[in-house]
Amino acid sequence: MTNDELMSKTISSLRFPLTVMVVMGHFNFVNNDRGFGIHGVMYGQHMPDFLKFLINYPGMTLVTMGVPLFFMIAGYLFFFGKTFNFEVYKKKLKNRFHSLFVPYVMWNTIAILLIAIRFLPVFSSLVPGMDQVKVNLTLSGFLHTYYDNFHNEGLFIYPYETLKTTTMPIDAPLWFVRDLMFAVLISPVLYWLIKKLKFWAIVLWAILAYVISPMVAPNGTSFGMFLDAPFFFSWGAYYSINKQNLIVEMRKLKWVPYIYLPMSFLDTYLYNNNMFVHYASVPLGAITAIIFMSYLLEKGVVKENKLLSESSFFVFCMHMTIMWEMGKFIFVMLHLEDEPITLFLFFFGIVTLTILVCLATYVILNRYAPKVCRLLTGGR
Repeated sequence: MTNDELMSKTISSLRFPLTVMVVMGHFNFVNNDRGFGIHGVMYGQHMPDFLKFLINYPGMTLVTMGVPLFFMIAGYLFFFGKTFNFEVYKKKLKNRFHSLFVPYVMWNTIAILLIAIRFLPVFSSLVPGMDQVKVNLTLSGFLHTYYDNFHNEGLFIYPYETLKTTTMPIDAPLWFVRDLMFAVLISPVLYWLIKKLKFWAIVLWAILAYVISPMVAPNGTSFGMFLDAPFFFSWGAYYSINKQNLIVEMRKLKWVPYIYLPMSFLDTYLYNNNMFVHYASVPLGAITAIIFMSYLLEKGVVKENKLLSESSFFVFCMHMTIMWEMGKFIFVMLHLEDEPITLFLFFFGIVTLTILVCLATYVILNRYAPKVCRLLTGGR
């Protein structure tokens, strides 16, 4: 297997396991004892520490490498091949319009519709509190829903306080796509910085993202929202612009996994609250994932799976639209108890079921409505 083949297979094979970790992170109800809420009752707030660790390690720590690594891969592929110029930039923008913007709008619209149907009498009785939700049919509410839905300023106004330290569209995971579109738009600037400053351009973005942003906006406002994407996007772009093979360069850092593994355990133990440990573990985790996957493929331990790779973006976009409501429905229907082992199995069970439902939906759509499937996946 050539280095280029190994690079292609590694990137392809990383997509699905990284998506699985993202799903686990979005269903992690034991993180900081927040619990799993149904009808105003919170479950899972008092689980034993060892069970919390087993959930938090993949669902709070490993997950932090997922989206950054997606940004890194996107940056590498964006500049891969032809020398970057204005004509290439225009062509790339056109391609990303179809692969990023169109799915972004479609999936957020689907999320809006899935909430809107709960107002129908046949469904509203099954969803407690829907009678207290107000509809904000204004241009501001519409725009907030597609850009920053979690400040209670979108189309749906809830009777309780929502998140104040995060900016996500109504289909929450798609903040990644939104921020990636920003990185694509400013790609000429990133390209110029890399050509002029070399690897110091990456250091510059790292300082902006991990030093300046926490100082200026410690509570996570819009100021720092677009800094992670350019950092990791530029990091991947650096290797592509300089005609370097991503896998070969990452393997030169073979000492990183030995640092990352104990650091990731410590980060989980500290609940991601030590900023030095947490911020350092994110890029180290991205490097470790690339190194591990490339060796597993090279040794034949794992093989590239086209279905899982091609469906990853679909699963990434769909899972939050069904996961929590499906989890609540199953919890109630099975009359589950607030018992540690039960909730531990419930966590992994819902994550698995969510992924299977998303995969089944993808397969069915891809077979019977391939044009719709291509629109939803951006032609992936």
